[in-house]
Amino acid sequence: MPFDPPDRSPETPNEWGILVILSFFFALFLLVEIARDFEVPKLAAPFFLLSWIPLLVLHEFGHAFAARLLGWRVDRVCIGSGRTRLERRLFGMRVEFRTLPLSGFVSPRPVDLRHPRLKQCLVYAAGPGAELLAVALAVLLVGSETLLSRSFQPGIVAVQSFCVAALLGAALNLLPLTHRVEGGRAWSDGLGMILCWRITDDEFRRLRDGTRPPSPSHGLSP
Repeated sequence: MPFDPPDRSPETPNEWGILVILSFFFALFLLVEIARDFEVPKLAAPFFLLSWIPLLVLHEFGHAFAARLLGWRVDRVCIGSGRTRLERRLFGMRVEFRTLPLSGFVSPRPVDLRHPRLKQCLVYAAGPGAELLAVALAVLLVGSETLLSRSFQPGIVAVQSFCVAALLGAALNLLPLTHRVEGGRAWSDGLGMILCWRITDDEFRRLRDGTRPPSPSHGLSP
């Protein structure tokens, strides 16, 4: 299971300079393309990108609330990667907001040893599950026909973009893959749902007693 936090944020002036320059030109090219022969459906691209942050928050709190509902403790919820910029207690949990909202993780810890592997699997599943639930709610509120039709209403385009981003994010997180983090590699939610069944009772016991660091449930943005 993953133990390491997500990749660090840019730290040197050169790294920040490259990030700012690339972000500026990307935003510029996007604005130019949208302005050329402007139509409301072209707003799908920025709406898709703007969906990134709320979906990341939804994903990580999906992990956290699932852990709490199953009776586990949550040591912390991290939104973003890199340095911690803001720290608050929300819903009784320590929540860190970091520099780059590209990924996040939750550190759950079992309170007892009743069905720990099943509970760990459900915690992993809750992240992408929260995104899929958001899509289901959008379908109920807006209607599948509207969501699947070309629209010239900004609000509908925004909801369509959000749903596409949520579906993509859930699909990416359910793929059984590893991804590189600072100091090693971490599991995707899909891989975690598979490999958590191999964790021994002794490992869960050490995790419960605090003699082993909590293994974060990671989430990738769409």
